[in-house]
Amino acid sequence: MLQRYIYLIGSLFLLCYTVLFSQLKEQLSLNDAITFAIKNNPQLISSSKQIDVESGRFWRGVSPQSPSLSVNYQYIPKGNSIKQFGERTVEISQSLDFPTNILFRGLQLSSKVSVAEAEYSSTSNDIISRVKIAYYDVLAKQKKIELAGENLAIAEDFARKADIRYNVGEATNLERLTANVQFTQARNALDVAQNDLKIAFGELYHVLGLRKEDQPDKIILTDSLVYKPITQTSEQLKERAFKINPQLIAASERVSVASIDRALAWSSFLPNLNASYYRQTVDGNSDFYGVSFGISLPLWFLFDQRGQIQEASANLNVAKSDLQSFRNFISMNVQTAYLELKNDERQIKLHQTDILPQAKEVYRTALASYEAGEITYLEFLQARQTLISSRSEFIDELALYCKSLAKLEYAIGSSVIE
Repeated sequence: MLQRYIYLIGSLFLLCYTVLFSQLKEQLSLNDAITFAIKNNPQLISSSKQIDVESGRFWRGVSPQSPSLSVNYQYIPKGNSIKQFGERTVEISQSLDFPTNILFRGLQLSSKVSVAEAEYSSTSNDIISRVKIAYYDVLAKQKKIELAGENLAIAEDFARKADIRYNVGEATNLERLTANVQFTQARNALDVAQNDLKIAFGELYHVLGLRKEDQPDKIILTDSLVYKPITQTSEQLKERAFKINPQLIAASERVSVASIDRALAWSSFLPNLNASYYRQTVDGNSDFYGVSFGISLPLWFLFDQRGQIQEASANLNVAKSDLQSFRNFISMNVQTAYLELKNDERQIKLHQTDILPQAKEVYRTALASYEAGEITYLEFLQARQTLISSRSEFIDELALYCKSLAKLEYAIGSSVIE
């Protein structure tokens, strides 16, 4: 019965994984990619297991020492067996830390669990940011392939027309050769774009936690590169980061651990407690019993306890310095990411309102003039390259904006789009 139950659970797990993987092979939204990475990224899985490690240490740390049991035979006449004892003592003893030591140790280990949880959140924040950047990079590379494909089709058409015009004497050999060179360059640009897309997909698969043999042959990203403006100021974003950034929370928890460590070091002056209970048999009479109580004496406080306190105090100062360093680092990261985002935003608006419309108008005018024989092919080529370059730059700026937004969200520790 148990084997059938285990088999059923395993079959259900395999079915769920197969369904998830089949969905991944068909289409993948950004949220799906993040969810998949959180479940499968090895770095994140390792970080989650560290929480279990610290939780196990908590129960070990608050557990009392094991009691000891001893049997003592005394007054055995020389040459006789142990059965001829004059006195036998069966003793059970227990050593206990001072109650405040147990309390401080429990608080210390509990804080270490909180540190592990904060570090998991920090790792998760990092993985999410990497997924977003990789996802946006794939989208940008796909757009570049579309643009390269359009450019190749146009270049091929004009190379064909240039040959025809040359053969009928309407074009120079220079125009024909230039058109053929442009066609070759466009074909090479498409090959480069396709290779760049493979590299981008490789990075996305890596951060998702997919092994090489599990990577799908075809995947469709359902999201797109979109300009989403933010309304918060850099100071507002900094204040938010100081409250929720997981790296900062982890550093704060380490200060708590170090503070409790110092309190625990001072409590080392307090004695350990010992209690014993024993039953005695004397001259065949087993009606005797006894109890004992004792404490440890911290006589070597100039060495052991002093060293503990000095080390714990130094660790606390280090943790406080690290916390301030993290605050400065996060403030700088938020400010830098914010400035990059705003710069990318300006570039996007400039392309939308000025560069792209003008480049399209220049190309439209040049095409009409070229077909009417009013300008040369080289003049038309310059207009076409201007449009292609402008469209390519707009794709780059849009991708940079999305990546800068992901970096800003990483620096803060959460999404900033309302």
